[in-house]
Amino acid sequence: MANVFRDPVPYTLRSVRYRVDPEWLSLTLRISEDGTLGQTPADYLEPVFRVGASTRGTALTTRFSRRLQRGGVFTPGTHLVPITGARHAETRRGRMSQTVYQAALGQLRANEFAVGKQRSRGRYFAIDRSSSSSTLQPGIYREKNGSISRLFALLDSPPSVPRLYDWRDASIDEAIDQLEGRIARILAR
Repeated sequence: MANVFRDPVPYTLRSVRYRVDPEWLSLTLRISEDGTLGQTPADYLEPVFRVGASTRGTALTTRFSRRLQRGGVFTPGTHLVPITGARHAETRRGRMSQTVYQAALGQLRANEFAVGKQRSRGRYFAIDRSSSSSTLQPGIYREKNGSISRLFALLDSPPSVPRLYDWRDASIDEAIDQLEGRIARILAR
């Protein structure tokens, strides 16, 4: 995974689980289903795993989007996509930083635990599809130093992502490499 995905987080890298049955000499591999319901590694990695001839998968709706929908900021069924190249985007390793997510949730009143008074970091506001009075495109915006930039685009349907990783083949190749070396060392004794 570290060689295929762009800067994967440790949670992703540790998601492969295995079980060994010495009686049957079998190794069973799976992707972890531990975590928040609907956001487990098995859930969020499924769209990028190769499956047959399918080249694209449907991206998972994030907790961030769901929280904004529950808070009444956006209508249910919409999806947010970060625009990491936006002028006021704060990114870390090519991804939107946690600071942006927390500040947006706090200022949009979608997280009762987040502090929403971070005016020095800019003001966040949202434009929903139902807002007919705005000339701005739907999404989340940040105003900072008198200029505005859209940090998240709001889509009506979930975005698609390329299916670029065949974890089963990669796991089998790694198991073969590991087992061949171990068997060779045992037989050489």
